[in-house]
Amino acid sequence: MASDTDRRERVAGGSRRVWIAGLVAGAVAGTTVALAWPGRPAAVRQPVAFNHRLHVRELEIACATCHPFDAPAPFSGLPQVETCASCHTEQVGTSAEEARVVAAVRSGSALAWTPLHREPPHVFFSHRLHAGAARIACEKCHPGFADARAPPPRVRPIRMSDCLGCHAQAGAPTRCTACHR
Repeated sequence: MASDTDRRERVAGGSRRVWIAGLVAGAVAGTTVALAWPGRPAAVRQPVAFNHRLHVRELEIACATCHPFDAPAPFSGLPQVETCASCHTEQVGTSAEEARVVAAVRSGSALAWTPLHREPPHVFFSHRLHAGAARIACEKCHPGFADARAPPPRVRPIRMSDCLGCHAQAGAPTRCTACHR
């Protein structure tokens, strides 16, 4: 027959195991919630893992060649298959990604690019004003893209503090109505 002390130790040991199991389950659940948290940038899939490094750094193609910003749209344009056709009617390299581009060019089918940044509806932003008129380098707001071999799986959102810091440094307007509708 077990003594009261033995019983208390067994109950305490069982409680400790339950407590540890709860701690582990809580950590797993917390990690899962953190990975799916709405503020965390979502992974973005593109029709082609475009090699920015090859095109921008090695071939020295300007960003605006594929991402025109002359239209009064709030974001720069996304590459049309006709833009790709200027170089990719025949396969130049050996990558499977380029083969996909050449196939799209030959068939005339659009590449369904997913925008990586979206401004909230109450924000006004013009690439034409910033990259065109003010001649701000794309890398200022999009660091690392020119060196990426493929689009990053997750993109850090551009925050208001990024804009305000740059505006303050450049002496550009920081009043609310300059950027907000």
